[in-house]
Amino acid sequence: MRRTKEEAAETRREILRAAEALFLDNGYENVTLDEIATTAGVTRGAVHWHFKNKQGLLFAIRDKAQQPFKELAERIAEGHAPNPLELLAETISATFAELQHEPRKRGLLKVIMYLDMAFCEEVGSSADSFRHDMREHFVRIFHSMDAVKPLPPPWTADTAANALTAIIGGLVGEWALDRGDFQLVPCGQALIKMILAAWFPTH
Repeated sequence: MRRTKEEAAETRREILRAAEALFLDNGYENVTLDEIATTAGVTRGAVHWHFKNKQGLLFAIRDKAQQPFKELAERIAEGHAPNPLELLAETISATFAELQHEPRKRGLLKVIMYLDMAFCEEVGSSADSFRHDMREHFVRIFHSMDAVKPLPPPWTADTAANALTAIIGGLVGEWALDRGDFQLVPCGQALIKMILAAWFPTH
């Protein structure tokens, strides 16, 4: 019997959950596709079908992590978000809170950082990195917001997106590596809100 789309989607989710858990518990390099398949209760062929290889699994984990920002960019671009500035601040704040309060999320973030470093070294480009994709989401958001209320000089949607990507990357990177006493909650949240308010003042 042919599998339904819902069954295939559930199989994909199970494989992804298994991979996340194994990568966090054992380290990306120490996990095999056979172990992922066994943990997920599927065949190795199913893993290949849905993700091709281990790197494909990492890319899927990365895409899942940035999904809230992709969805927000789509909502704002389509004009379905009456308060885009507040929603952007809330989405970033929620991400910071989730990272700080769930230890396994910090481990998952390190896995994603590993992927970005390894992939960029391999291909000599950051065009398919987590940072690049996040920047593209912010560019789309800021272009939509700038069309309604222009950014103050010298900022443009592109330069603001670049800056926000760098700021978030720096904050999260330092925090994930346990450098200093800085915490994403509340310090990181407050900094992001302050920056966004400077770009898009409400008064």
